[in-house]
Amino acid sequence: MNPQMLKVLYFIETHLDDGLDVQILAREAGYSPYHFCRIFKASVGESAISYVTKLRLQRATLHVLDCDKSIIEIALDAGFETPNGFNKAFKKIFGLSPREYRNRHVDLQRSYKDKMMQIPKIVQRDESYIVCKRATGAYEKSSQIAWQKLLEEMEKGGKKFQDGSLSFALHEFIGICHDDPSTTVEKDIRYDASIVMDKIEIEKLAQKGIETKTISDGKYAMLSYQGGYDKAMDAWMALYAWATDNGYTFRDLPPFEKYLNSPMMVSEAELLTEIYVPIV
Repeated sequence: MNPQMLKVLYFIETHLDDGLDVQILAREAGYSPYHFCRIFKASVGESAISYVTKLRLQRATLHVLDCDKSIIEIALDAGFETPNGFNKAFKKIFGLSPREYRNRHVDLQRSYKDKMMQIPKIVQRDESYIVCKRATGAYEKSSQIAWQKLLEEMEKGGKKFQDGSLSFALHEFIGICHDDPSTTVEKDIRYDASIVMDKIEIEKLAQKGIETKTISDGKYAMLSYQGGYDKAMDAWMALYAWATDNGYTFRDLPPFEKYLNSPMMVSEAELLTEIYVPIV
């Protein structure tokens, strides 16, 4: 995907509350609306407005899980004029009505409560500067592809494991999970392989054309687990269940995983991972 389209995708993700239209998005990409519509559809597989609507619905799933919020309230917050329109659009994307989605996840969360590996913590994080690389598709495959591409780019930029300029001691290695794998079509699952660095390093790498972003500061519910990445779903569901039971409200930001070591360094049983869910 060309840099202009990636820029637009990131712009959409961070401006979902704005009145996005083709003119605004085309201007962000640096194309005329006529060419933008065709290039966007060829790159993403759907129209820009359809993509914006889909992301708003995916974000709305967090609020659907909040049993204290009415479906009407969630529909209006997502930019729909009527609950009926919201229900139809939601079911088209996820195969379930908002209420069915809520009930299913409530039941799932209950079943995962006994799988809690550790007691979650509430932590405060500062804003983080990251270099990143995105891949889409099935979670297991997209994450591998994203990390491979990012590490290759970092090596070109003079940062690599072999000489110690890139290490778990100096940097945070983070996987940003934008979509719920249990309800998102595989081809649409977005995963960002990311490395936290200081602002000066980030600015130098950005000048070399490497993608850079930020992770928002604020409060997070955090849970640690040890073992293979096949345990990730258990940990995620347990953390969401705990946060819901304790009355926390989720922020409109993607959760992420922080990897404390690597399969290249330790056995699967020794892998250490922290998962973070942004909360109010």
